[in-house]
Amino acid sequence: MKRLCIYLTYDKQKIIDKYIGHILKELKTCTDYLAVICNTPTIAEGKEILETYADTIFFRENIGFDAGGYKDALCHRIGWDKVLAFDELVLVNDSMFGPFRPMKSIFEEMDKKPVDFWGLAKHAEFRKEGFDYFPEHIQSFFFVFRSRMLHSSHFRKYWEDMPYYTSYNEAVRKYEMQFTSWFSGLGYTYDVLADIQANDSENLENNYAQFRKIPYELIKKRNFPFLKKQQIADESLDTQTQENLRLAIDYIDRETDYDADLIWENIIRTLNMADLHRSLHLQYIIAPEESRRREDTLILVAASHESAVAYVVEYLCELERNFDIKIAACNSILKDAYQRQGFMCEEPEQEEAKQDIGQRGIESSAGKNKLRRLDKWFESIEKYEYICVLYDTDMTSEARPSCTNKSYFYNIWENLAKSSDHVSAILRRFEQEPRLGALMPPRPNFAEYFGELGKGWNGRFEAVQSIAYRLRLQCQISEELPPFRVSESLWIRKRILNKVRDHLKMCTDQEKMEENVLRELPYLWSFLAQDAGCYAGIVESTDYAAMNGVNLQYYLNGIAEQVRNQYGEFTDFVEMKKKISHAALREFSGKYHRIFIYGTGFLARRYGELIADVEAYIVSDGQVKPEEWDGVQVRYLSEIAGEIAVSKDCGVVLCLNKKNQTQVRKLLEGYNITNYLCI
Repeated sequence: MKRLCIYLTYDKQKIIDKYIGHILKELKTCTDYLAVICNTPTIAEGKEILETYADTIFFRENIGFDAGGYKDALCHRIGWDKVLAFDELVLVNDSMFGPFRPMKSIFEEMDKKPVDFWGLAKHAEFRKEGFDYFPEHIQSFFFVFRSRMLHSSHFRKYWEDMPYYTSYNEAVRKYEMQFTSWFSGLGYTYDVLADIQANDSENLENNYAQFRKIPYELIKKRNFPFLKKQQIADESLDTQTQENLRLAIDYIDRETDYDADLIWENIIRTLNMADLHRSLHLQYIIAPEESRRREDTLILVAASHESAVAYVVEYLCELERNFDIKIAACNSILKDAYQRQGFMCEEPEQEEAKQDIGQRGIESSAGKNKLRRLDKWFESIEKYEYICVLYDTDMTSEARPSCTNKSYFYNIWENLAKSSDHVSAILRRFEQEPRLGALMPPRPNFAEYFGELGKGWNGRFEAVQSIAYRLRLQCQISEELPPFRVSESLWIRKRILNKVRDHLKMCTDQEKMEENVLRELPYLWSFLAQDAGCYAGIVESTDYAAMNGVNLQYYLNGIAEQVRNQYGEFTDFVEMKKKISHAALREFSGKYHRIFIYGTGFLARRYGELIADVEAYIVSDGQVKPEEWDGVQVRYLSEIAGEIAVSKDCGVVLCLNKKNQTQVRKLLEGYNITNYLCI
């Protein structure tokens, strides 16, 4: 039997990671000819991985997504004459890690099943009111077609007639969801490797993509020797908690021969750190362990407040037995205060103006209290492997009650430098996880800090993005996904800072660039870690985690009670948000006589039904514009923006996803339109 395999890959950064080499090597053990389709015109890194295993490599623009790539390969690049010389055809894409058992054994197992085509997993039939219906189907990341189907006129005609889909959702709905039922209807039989039936339901609205929701169970118990990448950035709290993903990776690392570092290498590079932090719950609750003297660790204190000296010294006295400590004071008065306590404190290069104590400690002002010049800082940390940067806090009651400042100080020092035993446990975690690059304290959520929650970038995105670009950081930075933690204080591997040091040396405007970096460092930590191939997380002492968990539950109860009292009952988080958004929409619609909806998708239809009279739908200039949407005219923004901007009777409802909302808000504000509501 002769098998042809077509492997398709796409990467925004045009990089081929090592996990692809692993699956190609496995595919070569059971296929006779391996063709690789790159849905990018070029490869910037890793082309040698493809060349090691592929018999041929084709490059193309990403037109039509995976389906378009397969169509080109079959109909044009390889051609039907050569394709039909084989007995079986295998179509695989790069959206999964694995296999965690030999690919040859997978084919041997499936060879015993007398079917015309097969895959790894399938989605059961789904039907839910208000959502699209779709039939049972094999998920299209892995298909095998046997001779009867491969050599049929039906198969060739399907690919030749298939259009190049213009959106990902269209490709999923028309290609993946319909492919299986189309060929099944023609009399071709199918099956899958994984045992997904154990979780299927006769209640069709409860069926789901199991590789996304329960990967750990599928890998361990359901004969699915792959981990799909797609679910790693899922927001899945509407139906479950996210334990499955980390359990799956830990199981792969512990119980299989697969190198789990291949997974980390790819997801750290390609995903946003905020997604990784949430999906993999990179939250470390540290129990103390016996400490010892460490020559590779530095505790670096940035001191600005005389009122904090006694509190800082209380912690440092416990740490000084095992770790080097350096204190950088912002003035000579502080320097003398620490020296009187027996700690060496470096002489400031110049007297710096004391920070406004009304601003210190507020998260949105992070970065204003500089350690000192970065080049001098790099010199002071050069010989160390692990650095803990700690800031003090104003402990007076001049700007706010001192108890608030003391709780803020406790948040930092209790979690980063509680004791020598606590620090030793943090260092052990770094040693156990070579890709752990930085740890920050949990975000404060009490007093006015609660009001900072949900503010995202707080107006800093463009500045941080500019610095990331200037430093040539390889990171995933997005206006829709702010850093999961903004903090001056943290633990960090020293090597993560090397790129900052090296690039600053090359900047023609080094002093100005250094000032910009210092100002935005609290926003940059997770991106610097990602650039170094590491992930970042949150660290808590056991005592603080216990207290913080109680506090978070208190807030959740309070919010839920408030929403229920004002807007009515709800069953889950998604419905609660819907209650709030519907109430906001009713209030907004009541303020304006003329309502416009921005968007013509699923959200526009859902929320359009709640508005009595929608005057028009709006799409951005250059987008495909239907004449009507649900019987209402569709206008380009430029056609109507002037009229909306000058009228007090016009309101615009943005029925778009978060990413598109961010872009459209800028467009509206460019036309001086501020009377809009984001759903």
